[in-house]
Amino acid sequence: MALEKSIFELAVDELLERQQLTKLELRERFKRTKPFRMKEVPQAEMLYEYNTMTPEKFNALLNTYGEDAMGDCVYNMEQLKKKKRR
Repeated sequence: MALEKSIFELAVDELLERQQLTKLELRERFKRTKPFRMKEVPQAEMLYEYNTMTPEKFNALLNTYGEDAMGDCVYNMEQLKKKKRR
């Protein structure tokens, strides 16, 4: 016997779905836009942060920014490492 979802559970489900869709839309719209009022971080500093990242910090970033963003970050950092070795 399955219990019926309460009105509150349905409302929370709807809000979470809308939040996720909004995040995806904003990420897509502003994908190639320079972040507002942010200084560019030197490549050497980014590479140091990447190389010294703990698994806990990586997982925290993964939970915050998602798999796609972290996948792009890892790819970019590995490309930068290859470039620096040459």
